[in-house]
Order: sequence, then structure tokens, then C-alpha cells
Amino acid sequence: MSALDVSSFGTYLLGKARRGDVIILEYPPTYSLERFSWGFLIPALMDRGKVVVVDFFGIGDITFRSYVRGIGGGEYSKILELIKELKVIKVGPGGGSYGEIIDEIVPTYEPQSALKSYHGVINRLVNSPTKPDYMVTFGLAMYLHFGGEGAIRSLLAGLSTLPVEDWAWVHLVNRETLPKEKIAIIEEVSSMVFELSGDGVTVKKGGEELAADGRDGSADRPTGKTLPCEG
Repeated sequence: MSALDVSSFGTYLLGKARRGDVIILEYPPTYSLERFSWGFLIPALMDRGKVVVVDFFGIGDITFRSYVRGIGGGEYSKILELIKELKVIKVGPGGGSYGEIIDEIVPTYEPQSALKSYHGVINRLVNSPTKPDYMVTFGLAMYLHFGGEGAIRSLLAGLSTLPVEDWAWVHLVNRETLPKEKIAIIEEVSSMVFELSGDGVTVKKGGEELAADGRDGSADRPTGKTLPCEG
């Protein structure tokens, strides 16, 4: 049985994401999100195109600062150079110690108000010369947790209404923050779902057709297979 390390996970799975895809990366609260996101995911995506981070309540900022505290030398210099090209949309309170903040949004949990808040931001991105190829969201689970049913309705309204077909959207979701019903809703509307753990990356939806050599591997990579993680 073949296995992919975390670098191959990016190359053969995230690298195959199409514009308009919604990709969920679920993780437990004890997972080393800072190393996965800043040591691998965001650098890998920035190697392929432009990236905008949507940071709810400063979760991205917290993970970034945790990551840089644990590195040094070449890694430290590399990440400082990388974030010069990173664009950030802040949602709610929280720090902004990385990237260029291009917008700040007050979180709202009523669908019509939420659509008004995000519509202008999305339209500016669509018409910008720096339009992203990927958007990465930190803290979505916190938004859905704090906002209750209104937040999940706002998310669904946004996915069905806002013009987000120009990039792939990767959401990092702390799955233990949410009840199983909300996890089921966001999984249903996602193109691909992966589960991160210390044992590796488990394909839950949509990535099973990719084999280790990049060919169609639907017969030998069923949903639920675990792809070993580095770090």
C-alpha cells in the first residue's frame, strides 16, 4: 500500500484543487496547526500562486507567532520573506503580526448583514490585479461556534451567493469546537475534506482519486486512507 508524505499531499491533492473548490482540513485542538499551516500549507500554496488569508479572531496570528517562536536560522528568514507577499483579511479582534492587512471586517451572524459585509471585500478581490489563487481561513470553527445557527446560515448564504469561483478556498477547522451536525453541513457543501492528526492526513471526501504518482488512483486510494504526515 503506497503512502504520501505531507509534501506529496500538497503536490497531488491541494495542487489538484480547482477554482471554486471549497476544501476543509479538519484538525483536533491538540494538533500542531502552526507547523502544518505555516511550515507547509501556506508556503506550498504560495509556491503555486497568490494567497489571501482570512483570519477570524486572530487565530492565524496566534499560530503564526507560535510557529516563529519555534524556528530559527534559515526557516525564520524564509518565513519573514514569505509573509511580505501574503495578504490578510481580519475578521473580528485579534493581532496582525504577519502579511499585509487589506481589509478588516466586524463579524456578524445575520445572513443579510454578513453578505453585505463580505460582498464588497470579495468584489474588490475579484477585480484586483492581485486576485488570489487560494484563500486560507483560520478560525472558521470559532465563528460558527460563537454565532450559533445564524453563523451557519450566513456561511451557506455566502457560498451560494458571493462570487467565489475565482479561487480555491481552504478552511482549517477545529472539528471539536463544533457539534457533529455543523461539521456535517460544512462537509456536505465542500469539494474535498481531509482530517489532520498526528498519524497523518485522512482522505474523507474528494481526494481519493489521486494516487502517489499523480494518476487516477480511485481503485487503490479509497476514502479513509491515511497519508503519513511529517512533523
